[in-house]
Amino acid sequence: MDLVRTEEGRTKLLVPRGSLAPVPPTVPAFFNPAASTNRSVSVAVTEATSGATFCDALAGVGARGVRVATEVGRSMEVFMADVNGDAVRLAARNARLNRVGGRCEALHAEANSYLYSRYGRDERFEYVDVDPFGTPVPFVQGALRATRDGGIASFTATDTAVLCGVHPRVAERRYGAAPLNNRFHHETGLRVLLNAIRREAASLDMGVRPLAAHSTRHYMRVYVRVGVGPAKAEEARAHEGYVVWCPGCGEVRSEGTPERRCETCGGKAKAAGPLWAGGVTDGGDLEGALAAAERLGLAEAAKVLHSLVGVDGFPPWSFSVEEVCSELRIPSVSDAAVAERLRSRGWRAMRQPFEKTGLKTDAARGEVVEAVREAAGTGGAGRPA
Repeated sequence: MDLVRTEEGRTKLLVPRGSLAPVPPTVPAFFNPAASTNRSVSVAVTEATSGATFCDALAGVGARGVRVATEVGRSMEVFMADVNGDAVRLAARNARLNRVGGRCEALHAEANSYLYSRYGRDERFEYVDVDPFGTPVPFVQGALRATRDGGIASFTATDTAVLCGVHPRVAERRYGAAPLNNRFHHETGLRVLLNAIRREAASLDMGVRPLAAHSTRHYMRVYVRVGVGPAKAEEARAHEGYVVWCPGCGEVRSEGTPERRCETCGGKAKAAGPLWAGGVTDGGDLEGALAAAERLGLAEAAKVLHSLVGVDGFPPWSFSVEEVCSELRIPSVSDAAVAERLRSRGWRAMRQPFEKTGLKTDAARGEVVEAVREAAGTGGAGRPA
């Protein structure tokens, strides 16, 4: 292979030269430089939580596994599996390059076969990572079975158009849920993904509890704590629900059933779900991961994790100030200006962390509209939301 040397965090990596192209090829071995933040968050979460075994089930050149072995401040035993023999050999070489070869095992194996084999031998991991092309659904049961009780499983989905409602029939087939194609579709997509994982876990008498979730660039990413037993499955099931949105008047609410009629205007509403309607972070683990990212100098990971602080204090949707301004035919105002006015009225508000723009608040849409009118009338720019 024609290899070049690159660095992520404190880790040196040899990667195929073609991997640095805008669209990295899968051969001779896969490496996506655009997923560096994804891997950095993994390092921060692993650093902040206990555990000594880490499995990268779709390892490619070993970037994630070698980074965990190199950058986490305790001795981690890392297993990197890939069906591509060239990738496996390069992963082993990258481990030796960073002097962690003795703690990294690179295996030529198909992901699901390897994950199920660990369950059968009762040699489960404390961390299991699944980062595939497209949907992670085919690997969810294998990953959950290979994760120890109390361990962490993480999943990436790159079929974001499906989860964001561009292809709703595909979403229903893959995830068993209806998405929404609107101004908070990334958050809806993340919650659809989380609930699909929850359902797979429930079929195994297991439960999951989210630690963190983010939508970055071309992918969605979730981290869950795995719990074994029917009680854990039932506890997680209580967080299933629907988000009902009216395209006509913009009203949105959370329901236990897929209501199709808007309570505000009487128009036809759209229901997203079933989805995960509960919290998407664990406060203690999130704070620990954020502190770890800052300590390790992982600036982009810290930015992602910091954006999640406080998000679970709000309903599972957001409002688009730009959209409201367009409907009212008034000059655009900033999210920050509207958030400032909502807070002055006793409501809470923060920037939507899962979308490029948007405002999360516990206020109803009517209150948001009035705050937009007020901000437009004063021309205020406001402080950061």
